[in-house]
Amino acid sequence: MGSIFGSFAGAAFLVLLPVVLKIVGVDWLGWPTDIVAHLQLVIVGGLIIVFLIAEPHGLAQLWRVAKEKLRLWPFPH
Repeated sequence: MGSIFGSFAGAAFLVLLPVVLKIVGVDWLGWPTDIVAHLQLVIVGGLIIVFLIAEPHGLAQLWRVAKEKLRLWPFPH
């Protein structure tokens, strides 16, 4: 709601996270696809809840804070 970048970052996060979880679970670890599909739902749902509670301003605010800290990193004054 606050920025266009946050909308794109959130959408990319929700699209790419299940793909990454499938690659790790099925291809690398060799787990059955039905177990990985259920774990995807649990992990994505849990992360949505954690982001709503812990970071209500979203990924864009996290990006802004990280960028500001890296800009002032060696000499924070």
